[in-house]
Amino acid sequence: MVINNIDRPDEELVKQLGSISPNDVGHHLHFGFPSADVEYMDTGPEKPLRIAGPALTVRIPPEDSTMVHKATELAQEGDVIVVDMQGHTENAPWGEMTTRGAMASGAIAAVVDGTITDSRDISELDFPVYARGRSARTTRLHGRGGDINVPVQVGGTVVEPGDIVLMNEDGILFVDPNEAEHALEHGKKALENEAGTVERIENGESIAEISDANALVEEMRSD
Repeated sequence: MVINNIDRPDEELVKQLGSISPNDVGHHLHFGFPSADVEYMDTGPEKPLRIAGPALTVRIPPEDSTMVHKATELAQEGDVIVVDMQGHTENAPWGEMTTRGAMASGAIAAVVDGTITDSRDISELDFPVYARGRSARTTRLHGRGGDINVPVQVGGTVVEPGDIVLMNEDGILFVDPNEAEHALEHGKKALENEAGTVERIENGESIAEISDANALVEEMRSD
């Protein structure tokens, strides 16, 4: 099944979410974080990484990247291509050519629940990719099936087409657009609290005192 068009979230909302990171809302949300096995492959630019964009989802059968190639054509400016390999990790569906195709369509990153190849070439293109690892063994175009813009699973997390993907060097958060305002509010509050905590530490206070860890230690001692 190939669904050409999806409901993409408001561009201004995505831009605002790009000002925070998955870490900023990690203490408040229980869902949307894939397994840490899906990690940043260090293929993007050297500057601090902070990405936000709508998910264009792809699900493929093992060893067949036909739909990945099609997805690079359907991607629009600002999209993040998200690939579900249904547990297969031996054959890499993402490499230099898919990266070039995605970039030509305006995609800004890719998440592959599987492996990638051509990592050095992708790095030279400064294109951020997240995956479970690297492989010299690649997929082929067999035309055995697959889907584009359907619900997929990445690192144990369900991703809907159009979900907002937040990424930095530490990981990924998939945000339902209906929950985006809530996530943004928590993220901004976390940044404000962090700034206050930094100031208190620089003024000589203990992080254990600020976080109430000392009080918890005393409770444990009393038990």
